[in-house]
Amino acid sequence: MEIITNVNCDAVRKIIEKQGHGPEHNFYHYMNVGAMYESCVFPIFEGKYGILGFVDKGDIWCYTDPLAPEEKRLAFFAEFVRWAFKDGAKKVRAEISEELWRMAKALKEYRFVKPSYIYYCPVYDLKRWDPALPGTAMKKLRNLRNAFQRNHKIEIVGKDAVSRRDILNILDRWKKHRQASDRAKQEHYVSAVNNGFLGYDSVRFIVVDGVVHAMNGGWKIPNSNNFYSQLGIQDYAVDDMGEFSYLEDLAFLKSAGYDFADFGGGGKELTKFKQKFRPSHVSKEMEFSIVRK
Repeated sequence: MEIITNVNCDAVRKIIEKQGHGPEHNFYHYMNVGAMYESCVFPIFEGKYGILGFVDKGDIWCYTDPLAPEEKRLAFFAEFVRWAFKDGAKKVRAEISEELWRMAKALKEYRFVKPSYIYYCPVYDLKRWDPALPGTAMKKLRNLRNAFQRNHKIEIVGKDAVSRRDILNILDRWKKHRQASDRAKQEHYVSAVNNGFLGYDSVRFIVVDGVVHAMNGGWKIPNSNNFYSQLGIQDYAVDDMGEFSYLEDLAFLKSAGYDFADFGGGGKELTKFKQKFRPSHVSKEMEFSIVRK
């Protein structure tokens, strides 16, 4: 195993591009999230696989499942944990899929602390999504959208049409309205704004009655025809803005030809809102700690 500490390099970027398979597997996103920690660390396995890692206050983080084929992920995760403790980590922290978490708990030499947070991640089948919202089940959303469009002047614009200050104001208002249990982390979004949304395949802003109130955007998940809708942020200043923004995002991704859309993780309360749009399934990501026995 080779350890790279200067992760802002082509070697890391190429491994993410070639071996990435999850929503957060985006080189620039890794850089943005890494700015929240003391430093980044990127172990390379067999010369071509890797793990997105961070170092923070004596802990070493594994961020997402390893960048590797499914059959290799558990072995690489175990090797990462052993290396982290050998390197002096007080504990290893991880945010990985429920599937890998269940397998990893078989590593008997360590104690797996009960997950401190579970992210519920709704995934939508865009082939089955109908932007017309037909039928009785979608009547409430259909009426809400129609009323929103009738009562407001709405524009959808790109990032070049919106000032940096307006974008940061949306983030500030969003942060103030989110509950602490939602894990609303603002710093990596600010980094994305400051670097001009590098790594995003789409960024769109919703202007309502002349004021920017919401933004949608994200990127294509590597080695798939699926999309990670990573932004999905609104300022809670306009009634029904959240529902309208969500519908805009689904309609855009449908028209862009993607197969599935992952709308990111949140707590149970936030997931209740996302359930009204009828995801095809909800995956889970587990955040937890590992300590020596």
